[in-house]
Amino acid sequence: MDSKRTVFGATLAALVLALAPSAIAVGDDPSVTPSTPSPLPTRAYATISADEEINVGSGAQSVTVGWMFWDGGAQVPVPTDDSLVIDARDLSGIASVTVDDPRCTADARVLTCVNEDAAQSRSVAFTLRADAGAAPGAGGTVTYTLTADHATGATAKAKVVVGTPNLVVGRVPDVTHARIGSRIDVPLRLRNTGDLATDRRIMLRWESVGGLLFDRKFSNCAYGEGDDPREPGGQASVTCVFPISSDSVPAGGTVELSSPLTATVGKRTLTAVTDYSVRLLKPREQPGGGSHQGTGPALTLVRASGAGGGFENDAEGRFTVAADNSADLAADATTKPGRRAGEWTLDINAVNRGPASAYGVDDKSVAVIDVVLPKGVVATGTAHMEEEDSPYGPCRRWVSGTTTAPFEAGHRHYVCTVPFGVAAGESQLFELWVKPARTYDGAKGTATVRPGPAGIPLHDPDASNDSTTFAFGTPTAAAPSGGTPAVTGVGRTLIVTAAGAAVLGAVVLVVRRRGRNGRTH
Repeated sequence: MDSKRTVFGATLAALVLALAPSAIAVGDDPSVTPSTPSPLPTRAYATISADEEINVGSGAQSVTVGWMFWDGGAQVPVPTDDSLVIDARDLSGIASVTVDDPRCTADARVLTCVNEDAAQSRSVAFTLRADAGAAPGAGGTVTYTLTADHATGATAKAKVVVGTPNLVVGRVPDVTHARIGSRIDVPLRLRNTGDLATDRRIMLRWESVGGLLFDRKFSNCAYGEGDDPREPGGQASVTCVFPISSDSVPAGGTVELSSPLTATVGKRTLTAVTDYSVRLLKPREQPGGGSHQGTGPALTLVRASGAGGGFENDAEGRFTVAADNSADLAADATTKPGRRAGEWTLDINAVNRGPASAYGVDDKSVAVIDVVLPKGVVATGTAHMEEEDSPYGPCRRWVSGTTTAPFEAGHRHYVCTVPFGVAAGESQLFELWVKPARTYDGAKGTATVRPGPAGIPLHDPDASNDSTTFAFGTPTAAAPSGGTPAVTGVGRTLIVTAAGAAVLGAVVLVVRRRGRNGRTH
């Protein structure tokens, strides 16, 4: 039996479900709502979650409606025999509905979907398709009705409109050789490539990393900054919302900001990367954004003509601001005895001596440290943990000049990546645990800092500190006469003889016999 049923309409363009918030409908008792339930409910309350607005596009799109029950902690009987009715009779000449779900049956333009088991999914997916000849802007309503044993009923509606607005963003040119402290303009154009004027609020968002300081001058924009206490200006965001009435964008139309955003190039800026995007908000959706509201006049969208600097293919774009600045990254390495006998710990630091801060892009590191252990020494482990707040950066096994692999013990060559970036005056720590072979002769290894895969030019003014060397302690070839082998290290030598061991034992005895009053017994 074919479970796919067509309610009405036939071979027509399918629907694209525009983003819309959930519509919540409650039981048919007007005295009962989810926010004000009766003190002692005797049955569960039903709610429906569904998109409130659906725009008809040119391609098939699945639409999902879900439901749930709650009792406010009253421990009422579990609802059974859920029945969801999808009534699309008002969409005659506008759109048809098909469903491919064995729980659902069709009666002309009405679908009925029944859960016979409480463990079944409490959601149904169906497909909308535009009717042939339906004009852009034509609309109707689809109604959802939920019933169940031991639960209240619930109803929700969704508005269906023929046509889909589709906003794309204009290209914003990159800025090069920006002076520290200078101000730059950030313009933006939008184009509606859809077949319907925008019918919802428009949200524009800019998210920047690298040191741009945006002026907080528009009242309909929220401004945010990063949470790094060492450098609050390292990250910034701007979120602006435009109402439906005055800022709708007609199909095929182009608009631009009534005034460009403005930003100052911060003193720590090396290369600032800013991503920007546009989105149509769902009804009643809260846009979020920064915690600082602008105080000036409202930013608006005004009609524009011409292509300007061109447009992206979708709703997202990016531009960069490269400042006349530099970041002096240096490599530092120290060694110390390890946790186990015969092991050593190698601490490596990527130090940013400024004046600019250096940040990565798209999870690509701004810098790496190339670590080559001396002959006769291999790594046995690393202190890196996957937690976001781990103080240690990750190290990977070197494969070739362009390829690395996950960390693996037993090798000499590793590449340690600065995961997010390093602010001026700060450093990123890496730690390797290593073990020299018995044949290790004190040879030196190297740690060298290099630009990372993010491709951000560092303009490093001092190449002399880009590389450093290190070495580990070595067992001597022969033991001293009558005693234990000598162990030598970088800046340290320890020789323990039989007589020395006896002295150490005597010291232990003295310590153990010292009383609480400080006297020696």
